[in-house]
Amino acid sequence: MKHVRKQLTYANVMSSIAVFFVLGGGVAFAALGKNTVGTPQLKRNSIKVGKIAGEAVKAGKLAKNAVPTNRIRDNAVSATKVAAGSILTDKLAIFAVTADKIGPNAVTTNKIANDAVTTEKIANDAVTTEKIADNAVTTGKIANNAVNNGKIADNAVTTNKIANSAVSTDKIGNGQVRAADLGTTTQAVSASKAIAANGNESVTVTCPAGTQVLSGGGGANDFGVFGVESFQSGNGWLWAAHNSEGEAHTIFATAVCLNG
Repeated sequence: MKHVRKQLTYANVMSSIAVFFVLGGGVAFAALGKNTVGTPQLKRNSIKVGKIAGEAVKAGKLAKNAVPTNRIRDNAVSATKVAAGSILTDKLAIFAVTADKIGPNAVTTNKIANDAVTTEKIANDAVTTEKIADNAVTTGKIANNAVNNGKIADNAVTTNKIANSAVSTDKIGNGQVRAADLGTTTQAVSASKAIAANGNESVTVTCPAGTQVLSGGGGANDFGVFGVESFQSGNGWLWAAHNSEGEAHTIFATAVCLNG
């Protein structure tokens, strides 16, 4: 027995214990230092749902086109699950966002980065009325020429939906504004002006403030006086005439003004 004790060393005792654990089916754990587990140490598919902390997967962690349609559970994407401005164009696969992937009122303005939603990112008929929160679609969210006539319901564009001065000349088709579409008008008439016998004279009239001249003309107190020129002058009208008689007469100008 004394001979055996003399032969015992730390090394052969520890090696014997290790053999015991291996043969007995035990597992020996070594303490891991901080940051010692890297990509090479992880087995394929070893990161499960329960291993990921809440909100750990942010926009910068997703590869381009990493989230296709079949990876999103129906109605899984709600407003509370999406960080402000985190949905960028390059994070979505083509046609990844379909109608059944979006919960009602989930898409609000602050969830979408400017110019992020391009045509190719949205499947046909995916964006229905119930998918869009009230006032979510602002001017900066709509690309030029993106909304055509077929996308707007009849009577959907009301007065309060159009910004002041939004309807410019290039937005109105030729021949689209009819007389019935115009507001009321006011007729402005100048004071009478004398025209000498066998003479020429002109007279002008200006539309009232807040109105816009549409047309005009003029007249005289005698048929011997006839007009020779008639045209717009500023926001009013000029009428010029010739008196063919041997006595003086009077002339006047008129203007038709569109009320503001």
